[in-house]
Amino acid sequence: MRKSLVLSFAVCAIGAALLLGSAWQPRSTAADEGWIPLFNGKNFDGWYSYTENGGKNNDPTHVFKLENNAVHILDVPAGAKFENGYLSTVKDYSNVRIHAEYKWGTKRATEGKRNSGLLYLAGGADAIYPRSIECQIEESDVGDMWIVNGTQVTGFLISPTFQMFDDDRNVGTTIRSSPGESLRILKSGDFEDRNAWNTVEIILDGDTTTHIVNGRIVNYARDIKKPDPENPAHMIPLTSGHILLEAEGSEIWFRDVKVKSIEPTKKP
Repeated sequence: MRKSLVLSFAVCAIGAALLLGSAWQPRSTAADEGWIPLFNGKNFDGWYSYTENGGKNNDPTHVFKLENNAVHILDVPAGAKFENGYLSTVKDYSNVRIHAEYKWGTKRATEGKRNSGLLYLAGGADAIYPRSIECQIEESDVGDMWIVNGTQVTGFLISPTFQMFDDDRNVGTTIRSSPGESLRILKSGDFEDRNAWNTVEIILDGDTTTHIVNGRIVNYARDIKKPDPENPAHMIPLTSGHILLEAEGSEIWFRDVKVKSIEPTKKP
């Protein structure tokens, strides 16, 4: 009888451990349908960190950690500074579907909305924050589009005074940020679960981008451009850049970060 109880307890414990571990695993294997994982589950090979005070690959308080196949951001010791920064891919990516899943932690620098982001098409000098487009990850604002540090897009807005994405995409409006500036296009709906894992995807198709939150399209822009390095007053297409995971004052986990190549849409 005692042996049976011990065996039953052991089986239950193993089952519970497997169930707990599975919560951190990707919901599909990375090899399925051409997906390529961007983390190897062991270290940050293929990525580098950048923090506001430490600079590149100088992270003594471990703002960025790799735990149980997930990236844990801003799980810093009590009293440590909540440094802004990011993890950046070493490689540039274009014509891809970017997939990431995230879940909020409890630590935060302020009592405001928990805040992070997934930036893409990033380039130029490392800074807080570099030239890029951002898919905002912030409580109740997930899917907002930020046009960061000199980039330009054609967005589709409900009106010039109400800069929310218009699902009908009737009239395009050129939106250009100045160096050091960020401009925002609000997403068209709130589909985030504040207490569970969420999925964000970005479709980079040439010089167009689509933001998808938990399976719903919430933002779109085309004609993404950047200043010409030879003539900054002239804008040229922006179709390739780094992918960044942001640290911005809130504890967060990311898992199943991966990309899949897509065939770019041919323009008429």
